[in-house]
Amino acid sequence: MRNSLSPAAALACVGVLLAAAACNVAQTPAVSGADAGVAPSHIVATTGNKPAEIFNQILPYPAPCQYGSGPCPTDFEVVFKGDVTKDIPPNEPLNVHEDAFCNPSQSQYCSPTVTYNPSSNTTTIEWSGPTLFHNRTSGQPGVHFGLMAGQDYKTKVKQFEASSEWTYASTPAQPQPIVSIAGKEPVKSANWKYAIVYVAASTKQGAAQYATWSAVPYVASGSQQQPRFTFSNYGSQTLYVSSSGIVINVPVPSDPECLKTPACPENQAILAALQEVNYPPPGSSSSPFVKMQYPPPAVLKPRK
Repeated sequence: MRNSLSPAAALACVGVLLAAAACNVAQTPAVSGADAGVAPSHIVATTGNKPAEIFNQILPYPAPCQYGSGPCPTDFEVVFKGDVTKDIPPNEPLNVHEDAFCNPSQSQYCSPTVTYNPSSNTTTIEWSGPTLFHNRTSGQPGVHFGLMAGQDYKTKVKQFEASSEWTYASTPAQPQPIVSIAGKEPVKSANWKYAIVYVAASTKQGAAQYATWSAVPYVASGSQQQPRFTFSNYGSQTLYVSSSGIVINVPVPSDPECLKTPACPENQAILAALQEVNYPPPGSSSSPFVKMQYPPPAVLKPRK
């Protein structure tokens, strides 16, 4: 399913229910270093009105699986520090473009599992299935995973991203890059906007192993004033950022239900637009991204 809407048109599709992935192409997430705050042991609802965090990542399809030279992964996992289960719905409906294990011929929506481990004080999001599909909206090879989370709570979920990996039935897991993005926005404001943040990175210089489009809520203080975010790498390998960009002043959902339900129709439409068709990467002829005033470091070393 190719989405050809412009960013503005996609965000206007309030009734569109899009949010899952079914396309093969594994790409490693990149993380950049910064203050991540304290991992929550549990989350308490507040009277805030912070919009949901909406984000995704694109990875290359695992070569051994694609060419038959090795096993195929059975799961893709993203681990968050602390207990963020109250921010991420257990049955979040994702379409085949946000869950690469979702079979496009059999399912309209699929849901990842969300599990908290008190022993390690971590929350794991798991997309899984018997077959990994190429599911990028553009039709390019690779895999795409998406998520909507972290609204109306004190926790900023994306800043607690700690690691990601492919897991296999009988072989060791393969760590993938992932970038944690942290802001200092308050819990409540009358001036919320989204910043669409793009970051591409790799564990090797000159390669584009991982890319992410993130809709990060911020309090707008001026029409051209960019928000400042901290980018951190909590993985085990150094990440090299190959590209980054930002789009500011993107409207947040108008439906009050979106403050209670991350997977509301407006948020699903925003998630569906976070990819290279609606938001071509920086450097593309039709890209809406501009240079970041506060970009991630070129080299993101692992941090604890």
